[in-house]
Amino acid sequence: MGIDSTPGNQSSKFRVQFHMPRSLFLMLLLVGKTLAAQSTLAPRQALSSVAGQVVQESAGTPLRKVAVQLAPSEGSTVFRQDDRNWHSATTDSDGRFQIVGIQPGEYRVILEHNGFLSSTRRSRLYSSTLLSLAAGQELQELLFRMRPAGVIKGKIVDEDGDAVPGIGVSAVSASGRDMESNVNATTNDLGEYRIAGLPEGKFLVIAQPQAEMIASGSRPSQEKVYAPTYYPGNPDRSQAATIDVHAGDEATASFNLISSRIFTVKGRVFGLKPTAQPTATAPRRMLQVNGQGSATIVLERTDGQNSSHGAAIEADGSFEIQGVLPGSYNARISSEHLNHVRASQTIEVRDADIDGVQLTTESSVEMHGRFRMDDGRKMDWRQVQIMIDPDDRKQSDGPLMARMQADGSFVVPNAQPGNYHVVVTSSSALLRDYIVKEVNVDGKEVGDSGLSITGGASFLDIVGSAKGSAIEGTAVDDEGKPIPDMQVVCIPDATRRKRHDIYQQVQTDQRGYFSLRGLNAGEYQVFALDDAPGDITDQDFVSAHDGQGETVTVEAGERKSVVLKLPPPAD
Repeated sequence: MGIDSTPGNQSSKFRVQFHMPRSLFLMLLLVGKTLAAQSTLAPRQALSSVAGQVVQESAGTPLRKVAVQLAPSEGSTVFRQDDRNWHSATTDSDGRFQIVGIQPGEYRVILEHNGFLSSTRRSRLYSSTLLSLAAGQELQELLFRMRPAGVIKGKIVDEDGDAVPGIGVSAVSASGRDMESNVNATTNDLGEYRIAGLPEGKFLVIAQPQAEMIASGSRPSQEKVYAPTYYPGNPDRSQAATIDVHAGDEATASFNLISSRIFTVKGRVFGLKPTAQPTATAPRRMLQVNGQGSATIVLERTDGQNSSHGAAIEADGSFEIQGVLPGSYNARISSEHLNHVRASQTIEVRDADIDGVQLTTESSVEMHGRFRMDDGRKMDWRQVQIMIDPDDRKQSDGPLMARMQADGSFVVPNAQPGNYHVVVTSSSALLRDYIVKEVNVDGKEVGDSGLSITGGASFLDIVGSAKGSAIEGTAVDDEGKPIPDMQVVCIPDATRRKRHDIYQQVQTDQRGYFSLRGLNAGEYQVFALDDAPGDITDQDFVSAHDGQGETVTVEAGERKSVVLKLPPPAD
């Protein structure tokens, strides 16, 4: 660009000239034509809208102030990991709502209202919560329902019958596995509590006083504290009574806390490594767990109760743990680097202090392995996750995650002795049909039976295959009409039920279609459910549904179709 003075032109003192390189001009011209062509070939899609009403199940009365959200369904063209394509509205006094300006695609309807739960049970009267919107579609007269949540209420008193304010009370799933159903409350100044928002099911109620809450009337020589107590008044979970929670009902669970003496546990841990000699900055000589820093010992309840007691381990391996309530405990040794080591025995605390406990550690090991394909193909395997899943989840710290390298090699640090199964997962859709064909440990195939870690070093050879089997089909009602938004569960035969990686759960689409992909060869039970289950690998769930579905056997790489016929809905 140049600025040029022009004396001969009195009407314009200055004239501005633009000089554009020819190559830049041609490039801009090309971009303009390309954008024009794109706008011609791909016109912007017309936006959609939905409108409807939310009512209370059974009664049919409108529900106001319900938050109605449209969440893009995973796999939809509008699905993203953020909330840019979420849409929402709130129902008015007649329970009605309208949402406009929606991009075409598949959405799931999420309803939220205090004191109510969404109902996913199959119905001919109500709309599916899975919506498929075409460009410009105006979906009207949708009808959704919510059911009243259950409530457990009661009063907590001490052994003298006096109210106990300010303590936590929890309703926990009786199965011990559906953690999402657990709800907490705190007693008020009258000792009363109210736990709302509970789904239907069986619950245990536990009151959990603070550890320092001393029972009234206890003597200094035999001090008592109030123990975590289950309804109807027992510190032992096995003696707890279950409470059946139903939609819209209020169940009552009032009980008194149980006091107990507390005891001291003393002993020594063998097999740990001492730290360096004491110095001016570190005057105490502590122990290490596998060389990973100072160690502590923690006693954890074997019944799953959230109660633990701990202490530091001295240089000679000795420990003293005070304030321990009666019960069965597992001893777990921990370092400052979170390297957990399980001790070899269970400690039983009954009615007296314990001295002379001798514990030997079951040292963790570092497992090495490699993931490879049966046909020798190569790719960047960092998109694959290796998980070592403990068969006994209650007595473990949870699954162990491996650090995967691009060449398929991996390391599992701090693997504790125990029995495990290997689970391989990936978020890549390109690997959806892949399966774990073999898991070899020291030349033995353990994919179905599982592997046992005993303290010695072992090498894991995990063989994958792209020839996964598939079961697809349609869920239909008693009239042969497809049922959208149904949960379809696939459970392996009895010999492979400890392999959590071959269970599957999917949802039918708007056409009632489902696809279970990436299955190992073998026999499966496939069935549909009205309500979303909790943990489909839970053996209580498996036993309750065993034999209710279609039995399907697939060979390696085979695809089979099945029609799941369901009885008519209750309404």
